[in-house]
Amino acid sequence: MDKLDYKQYYNSNDSVRLFLYALIIPYVAMFLLYGVYMIIGTSINMNTTEFMEQLPVIMVNSIFMQVCFIAIFFAFNYKRKINFVSATKLNKVPNAWAIAVAVCLGFAFMWFSSPLMTLFEKALTAIGFNIDSTLGFELTNAGTIIFAIIGLGIIPAFIEEFIFRGAILQGLRKHGDWFAIIASALLFMLMHANIQQTIYQFAFGVLAGWLVVKTGSIWTSIAIHGLNNIVVIIVQAVNEINGTATQTVELNTEFWVQFAIYTVVLVALVCLGVYLIKHIYKNDKTALASQTQVQASDKSKISKTNSKLPDMAEDGSRAMSFKAGFVDFMQDRTLKREGVIGIFVSLVFLIINSTAMFM
Repeated sequence: MDKLDYKQYYNSNDSVRLFLYALIIPYVAMFLLYGVYMIIGTSINMNTTEFMEQLPVIMVNSIFMQVCFIAIFFAFNYKRKINFVSATKLNKVPNAWAIAVAVCLGFAFMWFSSPLMTLFEKALTAIGFNIDSTLGFELTNAGTIIFAIIGLGIIPAFIEEFIFRGAILQGLRKHGDWFAIIASALLFMLMHANIQQTIYQFAFGVLAGWLVVKTGSIWTSIAIHGLNNIVVIIVQAVNEINGTATQTVELNTEFWVQFAIYTVVLVALVCLGVYLIKHIYKNDKTALASQTQVQASDKSKISKTNSKLPDMAEDGSRAMSFKAGFVDFMQDRTLKREGVIGIFVSLVFLIINSTAMFM
């Protein structure tokens, strides 16, 4: 297949369809994998539960979803004839200062939001949820730590960003940048089906999406995603080695003082980071990567459906509010149907996983 025939962009249909594939196929594959576990366990006279408690099996399970994402993403791009390097903006190198600011912003967001996340987890625990923040295996030796950093830190930083801030966000930008940012963050949150991380994942998705749109490069979101994952793994490893992994946080005066200080610092640093990124790209006309091959049919369709909507920019985006972008998205019956199906299925998975946390 000639690479010159490949598209250099994603459209809205690509975004919605890829989300559906990435949502459903991994769960089907996991169900089949459990069947394999049952067969293997039976063959060695071990029940399925005991077999799945073996360290190698636990480690395979921990990265299985990521392996599915990789297979789905590259198969989808091959089938749809899309050059993912150009379409995800992987070929756009951001300003070095922007990367530095983004990394600092990502670290500040992760570190200073910790009291808020603790408070949210406490609220969930109070209503009956069994919160478990462990990886399923101990990070007490170099082998498991390296495995976690690569398999649960670095790989997800790339493949999840390719899917959410690459294909999904870029494909939805013709409905407006803010719609694309918020929608991709919402889908990112729902995909994980983890109620204890919903607030953090959505807020992180909004930050990562904004950085990609503003800098024109997916490397900024990959950088802060990788930083987030690796720091979490290292902190957990240190806590497990020191025997403080299960330390209980009390909602006393000290906590509330820390909560207030961290929240003020977080808001201040986010505002500063956003200001610096905007300043860096203030006069940079190349910040938003160009989608030179935006489909002419998409443009004509938009102008016919609503002549009041802003024209498309070179990158395929339009200056629209989130509400206007949502209305524009819902005007396409196919997008509306598949989008509703995706949200419904992801909510079902979230409810199922949340219900299991009561047991």
